[in-house]
Amino acid sequence: MRLAIQYCPYCGEQDLRPRETPENAWECADCRSTFVVTGVAA
Repeated sequence: MRLAIQYCPYCGEQDLRPRETPENAWECADCRSTFVVTGVAA
């Protein structure tokens, strides 16, 4: 399952695109950062 995120944690912009690898990775088109989003089970 891919977790959705609305803002880049580095620059705060919203132009985010999913990446194929690594799993659950996103790329910010504005600052070119790539980051992974993980969830915590409650």
